[in-house]
Amino acid sequence: MAGARYYIFKDAHCWKIGYDGKEYVYKSNADAVMAAIKAANETALHGFEAEVLVQGIDGKWRTEWSGG
Repeated sequence: MAGARYYIFKDAHCWKIGYDGKEYVYKSNADAVMAAIKAANETALHGFEAEVLVQGIDGKWRTEWSGG
């Protein structure tokens, strides 16, 4: 899928969303996932493809949400 990708990953004692070369810090996985889905949904509503990916403890990425 081409378009906006929001990457959620654990970093020390916080969770981060990586998007467009920037990182955004959240206190929990749930907070990061909710924020990323909200942003991705807004992107999709404007006619663009968007995907939220979460890094598992095995290091692999899985799609949590996609749209557009």
